[in-house]
Amino acid sequence: MFEKIGKIQIISLVVLVAVIVAFPQINKLWLESTEEVRSSLITTENNTHYGLPSEWENKQVICIHFPVDDVTSNMTASNFTEGRTYLDMSGSEILIDENSEGMVNYSEDRTTGVCVGGFENYSAGFNFMLEATNVTNGDLEVGYDDGDWGPYVHTIGGLNANELTGNFSGAYWALYHNGAMSDVGIGDLVMKENSVIVWQIATW
Repeated sequence: MFEKIGKIQIISLVVLVAVIVAFPQINKLWLESTEEVRSSLITTENNTHYGLPSEWENKQVICIHFPVDDVTSNMTASNFTEGRTYLDMSGSEILIDENSEGMVNYSEDRTTGVCVGGFENYSAGFNFMLEATNVTNGDLEVGYDDGDWGPYVHTIGGLNANELTGNFSGAYWALYHNGAMSDVGIGDLVMKENSVIVWQIATW
């Protein structure tokens, strides 16, 4: 028995040493890959994909911007409070860009965000939103009510716009499509092949 325990300890020690030895190289490769993504962010002005990875150009993307001061630790939105997080279609993180100056921001408030991109062939905006946010395993869960005008989105990532208070009469999740506020709700939005939809808190 003791001999068996000794073998397990030796194997564990060998594995630990291997991880310690390999970690700098793994970390170097990870840093190089993230820097490659960071350096490839689209910087062309007036491009609807500005600030997004170049491999997402002409692909469909959803971005959610969270007002920093309104995100609490019990919200899953708190997982995205360090600049902008980029996730691929599988929900895997490809970059966290702490330089939020590159974010398309439609308000004067300080925001953080998450973008999920690289999608193709979606036509219905609401279907795209639900499926794209679903890859985050609940971190961007969407809460909505079905009304006469279609789905009304009130909560994303645990942040319920109806519950926000401050120096305003009310708040809501505003929808932007390719750089302009959408003139239709998400239920009526027809996606383009290069659609970038953005959700951000607005007040009145």
